[in-house]
Amino acid sequence: MATATALKPSVPKQLPQPNSDFYQLADALTVEEKAIVKKVRTYMETKVQPIINKYWSDDAFPFELLPSFKELSIGGLGFEGYGCAGGSQKLFGVVAMELARVDASLCTFFGVHSGLAMGSIYLDGSEEQKQKWLPPMARWEKIGCFGLTEPLVGSGTSGGLTTTAKRDGDTWILNGQKRWIGNAPWCDISIIWARDLADNQVKGFIVENKTTPGFSVEKIEHKIALKVVQNGQITLKDVRLPEANRLQGGNSFRDTARVLRMTGQRQSGCFAISTPAANGEPLPACSTAPWRAGWRRRLDCKNVSRADK
Repeated sequence: MATATALKPSVPKQLPQPNSDFYQLADALTVEEKAIVKKVRTYMETKVQPIINKYWSDDAFPFELLPSFKELSIGGLGFEGYGCAGGSQKLFGVVAMELARVDASLCTFFGVHSGLAMGSIYLDGSEEQKQKWLPPMARWEKIGCFGLTEPLVGSGTSGGLTTTAKRDGDTWILNGQKRWIGNAPWCDISIIWARDLADNQVKGFIVENKTTPGFSVEKIEHKIALKVVQNGQITLKDVRLPEANRLQGGNSFRDTARVLRMTGQRQSGCFAISTPAANGEPLPACSTAPWRAGWRRRLDCKNVSRADK
């Protein structure tokens, strides 16, 4: 009589390493750029990931990380000269994705400072302003924020901004409020966009937060998202600034939109892919198709400008 032979247990087939980079964007980087991305990923996994949950729970920023974060040398990524890190716009986007992969708040901190604040000076500043402000910002010695969003009108406005600027000889007087401004409660420099009462055009100004009379910031408490990045409500009450602090190329909302467009093009897709990348899992196409279609319709300056949150 035939006897049954025991079947050897099959060895599970090893699955490939999860990869959410569907379009293989990282493959388009140079060898040097890939090394930067690898350095950022290692840093986020070894320095940030072990401690970030506590800061999220405490609604606090990990200032202890700033010295080591500076050593990544990614300040001014995508900008040439003025002590900036240089590199391609693609590199900026992939680095931002690596930051958001571990913590989207740190990616926001990076994008607001190195994208929106530095970008405003890089695109709309005079040569003197670039020489003065960009090098210390690239070294993370001066941290910046971007003040466009307002309590009543949001950030997709032009002539509708309620923050005003009035010229008085060689000085400007600013009055108004800005809300949901990332980095504002503790940073050094604010890029403030205000409506010129003389011509109703939006103009940009560089404000030194800690030494400018009439400038104050209240931290926004009890947020439910992006809890590590610190958001504030800025109040400007008869703030006087010299003409030298007006962005010489920021003379209309078109100039503001250039900054938003540049930063949005470099970074707007990062958060969409960072969440699945954190677990190495792709988003189901059935769950994201309606969202993607809606995003394409809504991707204008109004929505991209929400990056200043």
